[in-house]
Amino acid sequence: MISFLFGTDFWLSSTPLLLAGLLAALAVLVWDWRISLPATLFVQLLLGQVAAQRSLIPDEWGRVFAWVVVGCLLILFLSIQRSAKVATVGRLGTFIFRGLLLGLAGFLLSSVDVTDLLPLLDLQMIRAILWLALCALFGISTGEGALQNGLALLLWLIGAEIALLAVTPAAVVVVTLGAIFLLIALACAYLLLAENLALAENTPPITDVVFPADSPSPHILHEKITGWRQRLVGLALPARQGDGPR
Repeated sequence: MISFLFGTDFWLSSTPLLLAGLLAALAVLVWDWRISLPATLFVQLLLGQVAAQRSLIPDEWGRVFAWVVVGCLLILFLSIQRSAKVATVGRLGTFIFRGLLLGLAGFLLSSVDVTDLLPLLDLQMIRAILWLALCALFGISTGEGALQNGLALLLWLIGAEIALLAVTPAAVVVVTLGAIFLLIALACAYLLLAENLALAENTPPITDVVFPADSPSPHILHEKITGWRQRLVGLALPARQGDGPR
């Protein structure tokens, strides 16, 4: 799909795999949907084109999965736009601390011999697939929302897609993986709407420090109570004046 941008030598080098790895790390470190959604799409485009140029999968299958990922991200984008409130995101430490943890995982991955895991793939592709799995595991363990977990699962499926199609190049695998992509996107979109609905209905408790924006102030409550008391007294006075001796 994007092979016309660069030559064959570029796709056979390690540069596109490094770019895909950096984008996957950025998607799970930032946790901003404006960055995570495009980063996930570019990871699919880069890995799909590299796999096609290295004759691991047919070029048509790479295009199919690219459009499947576009559909999944569009589903998540529409759910984000329909959400009433932005869900809170649980984050493990600061951005630098999480980056150091992910960098340590990458260093350990580069120092381990993983050629025996997938003999049909070269060492660079194997490490790229394992790196996506590590990023997905890191994203699931540090994110506390349906959007974060859904994007992490999509990253894991992108790596599993390349590995499975290289080992079992069958059309039924393409259909099954495409259905799993869409099911995960639909499930995460539903959970995203559900958790935002719960956040919208949740009213924070009134404390001595913070008052909700939609709750009336004590002065307004005092004025309402005083007005109701005057109305009740005004209704009771005519009844008492009419109770005199006849």
